[in-house]
Amino acid sequence: MAKPPTYLRLNIYVDRADLREAVKIAAARRGVTLSAYCLEAIRLRLMEEGFLPRQEPEAIKQDAARALDSLRTRIGPIGIPVSDLVAQGRQR
Repeated sequence: MAKPPTYLRLNIYVDRADLREAVKIAAARRGVTLSAYCLEAIRLRLMEEGFLPRQEPEAIKQDAARALDSLRTRIGPIGIPVSDLVAQGRQR
């Protein structure tokens, strides 16, 4: 069995509340966490700037999905169905 990925913490501060809300809504619409959404955006930007090798968008999504599955397995249930969280995000 493959070793689960190691996660390193990176804090991101935004300068406007509406930017934070826009990111939350965009992540909810995609059905991903804020971390997964921001990580994908960072990876894409780093690829554009030549700091990371280019990947196909589908490969990026699959990598993110595998990472999230591993994280969900490690932390266990959060006590709220994801569908409820997505519905709340869409209402905003």
